[in-house]
Parts: sequence; structure tokens; C-alpha cells
Amino acid sequence: MIKPGRGSKPSGALVASSAPRSPWLGILKTCVAYTVGVGAVASIAAWPILGAQAAGSLAFGCGLIVVFFGISLLVAEWAGRHRATWALPAFLFMYFVKILGMGFLVLFSGLPEWVLAPYFMWGAIGSLVLWQFGEIRAFSRARLPIFDHDDPSTSPPTGGDHGKP
Repeated sequence: MIKPGRGSKPSGALVASSAPRSPWLGILKTCVAYTVGVGAVASIAAWPILGAQAAGSLAFGCGLIVVFFGISLLVAEWAGRHRATWALPAFLFMYFVKILGMGFLVLFSGLPEWVLAPYFMWGAIGSLVLWQFGEIRAFSRARLPIFDHDDPSTSPPTGGDHGKP
């Protein structure tokens, strides 16, 4: 007797796997892993070469990106748990709010005295690029439902001569 493969019925027919309830936490985990991993390595490598102040500035820039961008994914997760159709609009709204918030911080709030601006900037830019790379990669690999199976209007029509000779 041959065992059916994963994702198939005993008859040998393949069964479609379902999408996760919400992809947002998986995307957050991927982005944090990329950003914090590379940011920590860069900060540790910069410490003996550039000094503690430069390494701290790199880490601070990385940390701000993780906090601001992580909030939007957490809000999307929260909204998606209440109603799945709210997740993407909530994510986009928080994206707009985060851009305004970061702009406000940059324009109206100065950096602490211990932060070296060039290293902070390069840490933030590098982290932003890594975060976006992780977000695109994780979102492209997410299993998202394409069809709404609960919507009765998507069922095929019952009448007519469609398919008859």
C-alpha cells in the first residue's frame, strides 16, 4: 500500500492547502530577523573600529526603523484578527502615519547628544533597505487567499446551456 503524499487524499487527488489566517506576524518576524540581525552585526563590527558612540548611533538608527515599521505590521495583524478586510487598509494608514511621525521626529526633534548623525543616518537607511527587502520577500512568499469561498455570488451559475453540446 502506498501512503498518500502530503497534501493529497487517499485516492491520489491533490488537495489545496489553506492560507494562514493572517500573514502579518510572519512578515514581521522576517523583517525583524533581517534588520536586527544585520544591524547587530554592523554595530558590533563598528565598535572596535569606529568607537562606541558610532556603534550606538548605528544601533539607534536600526532600532527606530524596527519600532516604526514594526508598529504598522502589528496594527495590520490586530485589524486582520477582527476583520480580515481591514488588515491592508490599516497597514496602509499606519504607513502614512509612520512617514509623518518619522518626518516630525527628523524635522522637529533633535538627536540626543550621544548620537553621531552620519552613523545614525547610515544605520537608518541600511535598516530601511533591509526591512523593505524582508517585507517584499515575506509578502511574496505568503500564502494569501485569492478567492472568497464564503461569498455565494462567486459560485458558478446553475442555469443555461453552458457546457452542453
